[in-house]
Amino acid sequence: MKSIRDSLEFPEVPARHPGRHEVVDAVLSRDGERIPVVVKKVPLDVRQRLTTPKAMRSLATAQALVARGLATPEPLAAGIVGQESWYVARRLEGAAQMRAWFLHRDDPARPVPPLRFSFEEVVEALGKLARRMHDAGVFFRDFTDGNVLVTNEEGKLRLWLVDLNRARVGVGPVSRLRRYRDLARPGLNRPEDINLLILSYFRPEPVPSEALGTVRALRRGIVCWDDFKAFARPWRA
Repeated sequence: MKSIRDSLEFPEVPARHPGRHEVVDAVLSRDGERIPVVVKKVPLDVRQRLTTPKAMRSLATAQALVARGLATPEPLAAGIVGQESWYVARRLEGAAQMRAWFLHRDDPARPVPPLRFSFEEVVEALGKLARRMHDAGVFFRDFTDGNVLVTNEEGKLRLWLVDLNRARVGVGPVSRLRRYRDLARPGLNRPEDINLLILSYFRPEPVPSEALGTVRALRRGIVCWDDFKAFARPWRA
């Protein structure tokens, strides 16, 4: 039986995408077609060996998102290769991490985002995406600006969810607290930016009285926790 590794062709110097785990470009050969893909390689730790490897969780979640009409790069395969689990998805040409807009917002000396959408357009689109995602029963759990890709499709902004292994897919809408937890994950730290995200999320409905304060408080907690992890585990910075 042909393994996932046998179906993939890597360039001599594969392009690597940002992230803690190795994510590289490759070409998948399938039914006579050569498909440009990205491959995420995650080392198998003890927890994954006892449960479901992250690549398989990513594949199942991606398929569930597609079934619910949520955008994620087309899931193609997952498997175990040596001491790693590999997840394979179709490569989005010209995609950029949403993080580029957020970093430039906080520090204008940072590179200008590669696609000509404004920061406000991106945040408003993120709020709308989060609402569709939650109403479809998806609690993302790692809804950071690094896990959302931006593409330009004939002048129209489109967002894509990636890095799916922590997401939970249920049968009904997500609870309000879980919604707020996801909304606190993107790297928005200015009150006015968080306000824009929340307004976009609830529009045209009125914003619940506790929403802004709850999301801001959760955001402060996330920032403090991230600072502590960076101090305690500098090798993962």
